[in-house]
Amino acid sequence: MMVRRRLFRAAAGSLTVLACGLLAGCDSTAHSTPSAAATAASTAPDPTPSMKTLPPSQLCTVLTTAVAERIVPDARFAARVSPNKGAAPDVCDYTSADGRSTLNLTPASRTYAAELSAAHNLSANPSSAGMRDVQVDTVSGLGRRAFRETAYQTQAKQQLTFVVWNAGSRNWVMTYATAASTSAAPATVSDDKVVGAARSITAKLPTGK
Repeated sequence: MMVRRRLFRAAAGSLTVLACGLLAGCDSTAHSTPSAAATAASTAPDPTPSMKTLPPSQLCTVLTTAVAERIVPDARFAARVSPNKGAAPDVCDYTSADGRSTLNLTPASRTYAAELSAAHNLSANPSSAGMRDVQVDTVSGLGRRAFRETAYQTQAKQQLTFVVWNAGSRNWVMTYATAASTSAAPATVSDDKVVGAARSITAKLPTGK
């Protein structure tokens, strides 16, 4: 597990996320899964001419605009920007037209067990991550095993949903973040659109490492 936590940052229009949660922990128990929010350096809705944009991730052939629009009705593909150093994380990222919502798909950087453990640790102590109302639910019918984590990030005023699942030899994370003035009770797992989208694409995901 990584000791240094990653800040969850989503740069999408006017929306900026500073979330300590599934994708970024405040201590050594935190998740290290990258996401569009965690890779603001590699994604931007309107890159300047001096920035080098990258071709869309192959994951966008799986998480298509049509699938993204089930969750974000006006979903727009977010361009990836090449980092100054290293390689850009593999992520397919969409934002809403007003920049208030983001949706992305990326491979998990940890084992499924580590991701699940981090989610339960956060649920037990959400205030340490500037969050509240953290809930972890088992998801059936998605890969070999799966869970959903929901939370409210108090500083950024965002409702967050993470779906993590194991499909064959790989683990995946779908992340949905949307601006919300107050925390709201999450939908049941069976009615959750993020879970539904994950189920609809899992058979098309690449296998192997």
